[in-house]
Amino acid sequence: MKKYILILVLLLISGLQLRAQKLEVTVQANTGLFHFAGKSSSATTQVLQGSITGDPMNRANNPYGSKNGFSYGGSVQVQTVSKGGFIVGLQGGYELLRSKAEVNKYTPIILNPTEYDIVANDASFAVTGHVALQSQSINLNPYIGYRFALNKVNLDILPGMDIGLILDTRDKGEVKDKEGKIYKVDYKRSKAPTDVRLRLGAAASYGRYGLNASFAHGLANYMKDMVGDASFNAHSEYFRLGLSYRLL
Repeated sequence: MKKYILILVLLLISGLQLRAQKLEVTVQANTGLFHFAGKSSSATTQVLQGSITGDPMNRANNPYGSKNGFSYGGSVQVQTVSKGGFIVGLQGGYELLRSKAEVNKYTPIILNPTEYDIVANDASFAVTGHVALQSQSINLNPYIGYRFALNKVNLDILPGMDIGLILDTRDKGEVKDKEGKIYKVDYKRSKAPTDVRLRLGAAASYGRYGLNASFAHGLANYMKDMVGDASFNAHSEYFRLGLSYRLL
């Protein structure tokens, strides 16, 4: 997969050089709503105590929340626009993505008081709060498109794809029991898969300033390595809205 992604990016860069009629370089700041969809995503989960040592390692039982979490990022975009209005471009930047799930239960580890062995008793109790699956990533967005000139406003329609290279993934949040005791969650997860998404975007610009929006639908199954039911599936979905400033 990564080999084909590299080939695609190289071809697009070549296209920028070969088709260049007008070169545009833009910086962007984006916010958005990110969540997981698919059979195994969930709006609610429980928090599990993961260790009997000093660090409890609290973590979400199912971190792939189907509720939207506030996310943000910044990027640099380079594109060429032909005289006929056709666009070839590449955007790259940093993003912090969060999905969210409500937490209704906390499950501690219970020890046998004489043998210090973990026992299987269900000692779960009710809590309130939420946990977010938070990912830091480098995102590449190769795309093509077309520009419509509407009086003094340019409207670009930009189908393409996201290639999310995940740097770090954590469960983040806190929950509270009925006595008011707080259980914090900050659990580092193993490396997530490269998140490839189909993306459709639009950008409206007036002079050097622009407004952009896009929706991306993930193709990567975050639960493909889960042991058990082969139908486990959770993929990402992300709606972005941002502002841009054209440098060139």
